[in-house]
Amino acid sequence: MIELTLKEAAKAAGGRLVNCGSMDAETALISSITLDSRRVEQGSLFVAIKGERVDGHSYIQMAMEKGALCAISENEVEDPHIRVKSSLEAMQGIAAYIRQKSGIPVIAVVGSVGKTTTRRMISCVLEQKFEHVLSTEGNFNNEFGLPQMLFRLEGFHEIAVLELGISSFGEMERLGRIARPNYAVYTNIGNMHLENLGDRDGVLKAKTELVPYIAEGGKLFLNGADDKLRSYAPPIPAVYFGVEECYSVHAEGVEQFGLERTDFTLVYREKTVPVSLPAVGNHMVLDAVAAATVAAELGLSAEQVKSGLENYSPVGHRGRVEKLAMLTLVDDCYNAGPDSMRASISALKGARRIALLGDMLELGENEEALHKSLGEFCAENLDALFTVGRLGEKIAEGAREKGMKEVYSTSVENAADELKNYVKAGDVLLVKASRGMHLEDVVERIMTWR
Repeated sequence: MIELTLKEAAKAAGGRLVNCGSMDAETALISSITLDSRRVEQGSLFVAIKGERVDGHSYIQMAMEKGALCAISENEVEDPHIRVKSSLEAMQGIAAYIRQKSGIPVIAVVGSVGKTTTRRMISCVLEQKFEHVLSTEGNFNNEFGLPQMLFRLEGFHEIAVLELGISSFGEMERLGRIARPNYAVYTNIGNMHLENLGDRDGVLKAKTELVPYIAEGGKLFLNGADDKLRSYAPPIPAVYFGVEECYSVHAEGVEQFGLERTDFTLVYREKTVPVSLPAVGNHMVLDAVAAATVAAELGLSAEQVKSGLENYSPVGHRGRVEKLAMLTLVDDCYNAGPDSMRASISALKGARRIALLGDMLELGENEEALHKSLGEFCAENLDALFTVGRLGEKIAEGAREKGMKEVYSTSVENAADELKNYVKAGDVLLVKASRGMHLEDVVERIMTWR
């Protein structure tokens, strides 16, 4: 990690050193920062967080026995610690300090859907120019995860691509104070987290809380195909991206080849270069154009962009395509919203297009109508539909009302068996729902069909 003394950490945390004995806080270096006592090593700073089920304060002594230099604690304890009012806020303060001390450029990726794919594509492209790129891993994109990503910063890192995810007002402001990005890429403003944000105008307001925290001389990259982003009046310079000819970086001649790849010609300012993207769907092409637009700002060549995009691979349960003996599986069950559902369904190609869909969570008072509308879309774009969950039943209802015959309601426990009895060779199956539906359990069972 970035060199950090105990004194610097205490100051950044807004706390005071307690029971540190003869330790010289000005010279004592912290080797790592962790919330997990199992990951403590010699010289670690252990952050004791009070969680819903586990209180990290119970593990301070264990952390010390494993070699921790000090702990961050909300409680007075006998071990060396930095006493703070809030361990979470202390951790965020240290992360913000580390980010500023590193001095490297930071790109933030924001949006309702497509953040991870866009962040991954940007990282793949930038790796063609920069040897050491820090990129968000897993779901480390929130108030707990972002600090932990910044704790991984090393002196050799040249640039960071950080994903920022929120579900409520005020969260993006707090993430902005930590990340202080030089650039922010906005993928879209969709119907996500409406339970807290109300409507798409609320989503836009919450997402753009980041803008005041963009570093001086920074820039926004906005999806020109999104009506809310087009109507937004940015207070700082902005570059719009899209697939249309009006953008200096855009895609032409898009052609999808099954579920294997999407080919297109990338118009990169004054040059053109053919790209064979190992992903399917127009939404993936738009994400690729977003990455290329950022790359143009940072001075990469068209050839570097091509190489980066062609080296892209999906992360986790996000559009992963698996060829099985019985069918082709599209594992996209990491998360879901109305827009991403439609995009994933539209990308399906095969003898029969089948989907196992479940609840889209946190959509607020219009959740049932949004699910029924998705069902109507399924009736026009799928050959068969299986649904799970209370709201999944609304998807099924909308499909049936639209005249779809092959509609089946099931459960997470029974879905794999019912699908196994239904599918035929050559079928394509999409599995998608909000993370809380745990459809990854179904995917794991389907993967045994090999």
